[in-house]
Order: sequence, then structure tokens, then C-alpha cells
Amino acid sequence: MLGTKASEALRSVLDEFGPKDIVLSRRDLHDLAHKSSLEQFVMATIVWGYTSGGRGKNVANLMIDLTQLTGLLSEARDHEIADWEKHYEAVETIKGIGLSTYSKFLNFLSVKVDGDQALILDDRIIRVLSQDVWQELCVLRELSKNPVRSYPKYLKEMRRIANSLEVSAEALEFFLFEFGLNLKSQSTR
Repeated sequence: MLGTKASEALRSVLDEFGPKDIVLSRRDLHDLAHKSSLEQFVMATIVWGYTSGGRGKNVANLMIDLTQLTGLLSEARDHEIADWEKHYEAVETIKGIGLSTYSKFLNFLSVKVDGDQALILDDRIIRVLSQDVWQELCVLRELSKNPVRSYPKYLKEMRRIANSLEVSAEALEFFLFEFGLNLKSQSTR
């Protein structure tokens, strides 16, 4: 059962974007990220990112610690995350959240991690980066071994590659998410 704050946040998302078919865009989430209270933002991001409800009881577990989560997110939004490992240790105490979900929040909140703009890093992106599909991405091939620890390196390399392509790092991340698994590996070209 959702806590009161989580229920209120879900109701506000349904009121604003629903109630039948909720359609949320990345732009909607960036806009919600500017509100002082982050409960609606968190719920909208969950709805956007996990249309089938997520894995197991992760969402329900996450809602139990909604206040702790929104506190961490508020702090990250207001101040750059200068020590990623220390910050993420606090995230790991929240049951039901992993790097994929947390990086979504950070991305839409426009948080900087070790000086670089946060990007989404989920299992799909990790699978793309672990393949030999793009020479420039080879430096990120080892990411799958420890994605949490490698997250700042991922951000730095994605920014570097995006700059060389003259696109935003977020556009590069979105491209890899949408099309990366359909790219041929260099060895099969």
C-alpha cells in the first residue's frame, strides 16, 4: 500500500496528465523537476520510466522511503554532487531503487555529478556500451562490471563524445537507448 505522500503524488500526476492514458514526455519531467516539492516529480518519473509497473515490489518499496528519496534529490538538485560514491551510499539505503531509476531522477533534475550533467544509465544503455558497436564508446565497455562506481566516467565520456559530434550528451544517450541495440558490431561490418 502506498503511503499518504505517495498516494497524493500519484493523484496529482493523474489529475495533471491522466486519468485514462497518462502521457508524459521528457520535457514534462524536466518541468516538474522545478517544483519545490518533488513527490509529484518522483511519481511522474516512475510512471514515465516504468509503464509496466517496474520489477517486483521495487516501486512499492521505494514509496515507503519517499521522504528520504525526495530529500536526497532536493539536496542533489540544489548542490552539485561532488562525491558520487558517498552520495550513492545514501541512495543504496532506500529499498527499491537502483542506478537506473536514480539516474533518471538526476537527469530530469539537471543535476551535475562530479562536474558533468547527469544522464540516464539503465540496463539497455549498459548492454549497448558493452558491445563493440562504436569505436568512441569502447572506453565504456567495462561499465557493466560496476556501473555505480563507473557512473562519473560514463558522464564524462558521453559528454566528450557528444561534444565531438556536436550534439548534447542527453541526445546521445537517447540515441543509444532507442537505436543502440540495432547497431552492428564493428566485427560484423
